[in-house]
Order: sequence, then structure tokens, then C-alpha cells
Amino acid sequence: MISAAAPSIVPGSLTRAADAAAAYDRYPQFRAGMRWLEEFVTQPHPDLGRSGAVCPRLAPAIRANTVWLVAITVPGFTPRHAADAGRLLVDIFEDVAAGPHRASTALLGFFPGLPDEHTADFIDGGHLLLRPEAVECGLMLGEFHADSDVGGVHNRAFPVMRCPEPMFAIRAMTPHDLLFADQPGTPPADRLSYLLAYQRHIGPRLSPAAREGLEAQLSAARQALPSGESS
Repeated sequence: MISAAAPSIVPGSLTRAADAAAAYDRYPQFRAGMRWLEEFVTQPHPDLGRSGAVCPRLAPAIRANTVWLVAITVPGFTPRHAADAGRLLVDIFEDVAAGPHRASTALLGFFPGLPDEHTADFIDGGHLLLRPEAVECGLMLGEFHADSDVGGVHNRAFPVMRCPEPMFAIRAMTPHDLLFADQPGTPPADRLSYLLAYQRHIGPRLSPAAREGLEAQLSAARQALPSGESS
């Protein structure tokens, strides 16, 4: 539930990436964010640990004009305020992603006025609180800020979530996201919960062989639960 002092959209800030330049004077975060997308996210990197762009989804989404930016004001700077803001972003995403282009839609939520000293706790703490809810809805929630030390799947030492502006990113879950759902370092109960959500939202789209592999991962996740816990 969103608290009484709720986050809100900065009026007029919701815009497609293709039109973001017109808002750069009002929202310099958009300028920095778009430069980051163009110079980092949509490009290959020698430390990534695989070929291709840092995020292979973003360049096609930008070309399809399905990337949106929005600025959000928050009444406080704690992880719980961030989680409330993330829930608002989920609602916005569901609005802009309605229709046939849901799979390619991405929403980037920026936080003008967020003090530097609160950024890491706000973004990382809010992500920790909200990620389970997002996954249950079939959504992926990304947490980005300038001091992030979250590593990539193929190279844990590469800070792939480091962005010049604090931001949450939301998109629909895809088959590729099994890489993120099944991470050894995730607590066993959370790992099982993520895999079950992946099975519900993506399982019907998988090949028989992929579904069989997913069942094996689910079985391993159940076996890893502490004694007395179950799904």
C-alpha cells in the first residue's frame, strides 16, 4: 500500500525517449540518462564477459519508440519511499505498455532532487523491497545509480548497473530472464519464488526441452530450502 505522503509524477514529464531531448532543459536527468543509454547500455563492453551490447533489448526498443522516461517526486528518501515510488512506476508501465508492444516497452523512472547521500540506500533498498512484487507481476525491476557495485551475470566484477543518475527501470519478463531468476547467491526461498513466477509468466512460451530444464531448476531450488520450508 502506498503511504499517505505518496510519490507523484512530475507533471508533463512522461515522454518517449524519441522526444526526450525537448525536455532536457527541464529534466537534465533525462539528458544524462539518454547519453548513458547511447554510450554504454546499447554498446558492447570488453568487461561484459559476452559479445553484444550491455543490454541487447534497449537499442531495438529505442528504434521501435517503446522506451519511456518519467520524473518522480518522493516525500522521503528511505527504501520504503523508494518502494512506493516503484509501485507508482509499475502502474505507469502498465498504462504505457498496454497493447501489442508490451514485450519491447521499457520505462525509466528518474528522481530529481534525490540527495546524493541517500541515493544508494534509496535505490538499492527500494529494489530489495519491491523486486519480489515486481517478479510476481511478471515484471523486471532494475536498480541503477552512480555508486552501484552490482555485477553482471557473466562478470561479477563489472558494475553493469552503474548509471550517472538514480533510476528504476521496468520492463516485462522475457525468456532470457531465467539468467536473473536463477542466481546462486539469491536466498533459497527467494530463488524458488522467482523461478515459480518465471514458470507462471514465461513457462507456456518455452520449448519442451526448456520446460524440462526449468523443472530441474525448480527441483534443485526446493532441495536447497532450509529444513522445514516448502513452496
